[in-house]
Amino acid sequence: MRHLFISLTAILLIATDSAEAQSLTDVTSSIRDGGGWVAIAIEGGEGSYSSPRLPTLNLKLNGCVTIWDELSGSWEIEATETVSSSKLLLSAEPGVGVSFTHQFGVQSQVDVSFRWSEPGDTTLLLWVGLTINPDGVDEVCEPRREPPIG
Repeated sequence: MRHLFISLTAILLIATDSAEAQSLTDVTSSIRDGGGWVAIAIEGGEGSYSSPRLPTLNLKLNGCVTIWDELSGSWEIEATETVSSSKLLLSAEPGVGVSFTHQFGVQSQVDVSFRWSEPGDTTLLLWVGLTINPDGVDEVCEPRREPPIG
């Protein structure tokens, strides 16, 4: 089920400080760069994001997701890929990478909810490393730059 997470990745992947839909060109640039940071506002321990439908052109990607190690607690991420009706429930801890692979269809659209084990407000900073090389996942698990904080 971790395969679905790449749909979230490609749609949320950014190099700025907020979750925004990206064009396929932006996603391709992120793959060349080895990944990027995603920032999600968390209020009362919860946050969400719904992407627009994005052309994904049957692309197969491999990658790794790592929650910024300066955050605390545990995180649950539930992603639903509405085009294929796939679901993912992922538990993650700060600083621990979770690898994934996903074969896209022609288009993808993802609804995602984030739950923090703490009831407070924060910004979830999530490194999403990407590669088309199935043997290169370990290389993209480690963030290549610091998160956008500010």
